Amino acid sequence: MNRRTTRTTAEIERKPVTFSRDELWLLHDFVRHELPESRQWRYPPASEELNEEIVVALDACETHELPEYTLLLSKGDMLVIDFFIRRDHRTPEGASGKNLLLKIFRARSELSSGLVEHEGNDFAYREVRKDAAADYDAGTNAG
Repeated sequence: MNRRTTRTTAEIERKPVTFSRDELWLLHDFVRHELPESRQWRYPPASEELNEEIVVALDACETHELPEYTLLLSKGDMLVIDFFIRRDHRTPEGASGKNLLLKIFRARSELSSGLVEHEGNDFAYREVRKDAAADYDAGTNAG
């Protein structure tokens, strides 16, 4: 049995890629949640999950004035971004399609070469919010 074709979502390799707030807005301008006839594509250039992650990242950046946010991207996510973002794309705030693509290319290269990422203890924003809410409810943040 070919393990490559039987991987579950949890087993898909992902790479952390950090984007500035302006780069996230650029991604949001192009990454769509669905595409007509996407089942005919090996890697459809749309992703509901990636679109949702970008929305959550933008909400976190805007709500908490974060200058950047790290997304965990699969090869499919990177290909969606590569499909839509052109190197000459720019936002009024200054985000550059070329710089964004270079981040994606580096991550794809690391994914292909199998380099091990750092041993940090980073958490997704959703996990932090959930844990913070649980701590608050338990009275551990009471002043």
